[in-house]
Amino acid sequence: MKEVEELLAIAGELPAEFEQAVTRLLNAVEALSSDKKALADEVERLKKQLEKKKKTKTTDGANPDSKDEGKQSEKPDSDHSSEEQRKKRKKPGTKPASDRRTFKDLTVHQTVECPVDPESLPPDAVRIDDESVIIQDIEIQPKNTRFQLHVYYSAAEGKFYRGSLPNGYGNSDFAPDLRALIVSLKYCGNMSEAKIREFLENFDVQVSTGSVSNILTHTAETFEQDYHDVLMAGLASTTYQQTDDTSARVAGQAWHTHILCNPFYTVYSTRPSKDRLAVLAVLQNTDELRFRFNEETRRLLRETLVIPAKWQESIAALGEDVVFDAKALKTLLDGWFGERNQQTRTAIEQAAAIVYYRGQTNVPVVQTLVCDDAGQFKLLTDRLALCWIHAGRHYERLNPVVPRHAELLNSFTERYWDYYASLQDYRAGPSVELASHLRLEFDKLFSTRTGYVTLDERIALTASKKEELLTVLTVPEVPLHNNASELGARVSARRRDVSLHSRSVRGARSMDIFTTLVQTCKKVGVSAFEYLRDRLHGRSDSPSLAQYIQAAAQTANASP
Repeated sequence: MKEVEELLAIAGELPAEFEQAVTRLLNAVEALSSDKKALADEVERLKKQLEKKKKTKTTDGANPDSKDEGKQSEKPDSDHSSEEQRKKRKKPGTKPASDRRTFKDLTVHQTVECPVDPESLPPDAVRIDDESVIIQDIEIQPKNTRFQLHVYYSAAEGKFYRGSLPNGYGNSDFAPDLRALIVSLKYCGNMSEAKIREFLENFDVQVSTGSVSNILTHTAETFEQDYHDVLMAGLASTTYQQTDDTSARVAGQAWHTHILCNPFYTVYSTRPSKDRLAVLAVLQNTDELRFRFNEETRRLLRETLVIPAKWQESIAALGEDVVFDAKALKTLLDGWFGERNQQTRTAIEQAAAIVYYRGQTNVPVVQTLVCDDAGQFKLLTDRLALCWIHAGRHYERLNPVVPRHAELLNSFTERYWDYYASLQDYRAGPSVELASHLRLEFDKLFSTRTGYVTLDERIALTASKKEELLTVLTVPEVPLHNNASELGARVSARRRDVSLHSRSVRGARSMDIFTTLVQTCKKVGVSAFEYLRDRLHGRSDSPSLAQYIQAAAQTANASP
């Protein structure tokens, strides 16, 4: 390709017909090269899959995990991160968001005098101001308590009367502090249940792996209300929410962990699917969706989730404003379709569920959703804000073999990230004039035609998502990327590395609850261990996490 470019440079300007022919040939080379790479990647994936089967002596081609695992084992040939390009566009002199060398004020638990040996002092030595040196330490030791329950018996009533254990000590052989520590080791330290047991045995705590598991699953029930309150406060704390999902394994089955977050909280919800109905269930924290049929439902089924006129008439015959629960709707649709017309059935379910969600008042309705371009996130909210970094990755993945195409790609990506930096500046100081200017700049940038067909097709695809990419011009507080939810998904991925999967739905629910509480504690600056300990003792001395979220949101909104 380099030699071809050199020959073309020597030839100078070519007639228009020749230039067009050369351009088409170079694009054909790119297409063939891309196909070749895709085939090579697929061969490599299949080789790895085959090697894995040989190692595990598995010859069953119907292994349900093989396809997914093969995909997960793939490694990209190059780094598609755009971090370097974006960092170049940060203004010089800006301070980092935090300084890792800055420590919080430390609580001093004891003071120890360190005298000087009098015999080592000269005769004229005089004591002046002491110097203080604070050394951090921690003490872990067993603390077993014997509770003597006073017992009385009434012969007249035939009844025993016993003294009560303190709050938090009932129904368990382990005290609240120990249970809080076990939960913290799991969800703050990302330790496996076996390693938690091994750690505790070093301090003479007699606990089985089964007991550790029971503590983790049963203790979660105490925090169900906290989980719901965190979601409610989080949804009300900003005008937008961010969402993403990641794979999960529950009782050997493929499930999905949904992440919903903003700067003040992160909620995790693991469910069997990741379709629109699952996302709506996450937004409402429910397993029992409700469905509304009215004019808005019919409009969706007429204009967006288009279904045949016959079924539109059947829906119109239901009435002007009818609400079904999941069981009643299933009965209705089973009567209409049986096992047929799954696509039409799904469209009806989704349209009715969306309309119910938008009109309900049990939870705050999300106005703007920040996400990637996955289909399940569309139609749920008034506005959708797509992630610019996700969009930029498509350009980073292009790998042209023709030198002139590589130059065209580099030139365009420079302009792309310059425009991204302009949008960041707009968020810091929004104005109507600047918004209008940026809309024009968007049209100019994404109407670019380079002659490199693959790049031009990608530019056209980005241009088609103008409204979703420029939501920030209408709602300046909306972030330009979805990194927050991706970081939340990474927490689940690291947990999966350690624990692989949840053995039961109950275990998955406890993981969602505690991961939500721990990650939210991080965001609002609260010790997760102290929060869990306080709640397990039944004291509630500290504010709830929902109150912390509300306070953090009020402080952020009050800031200039």
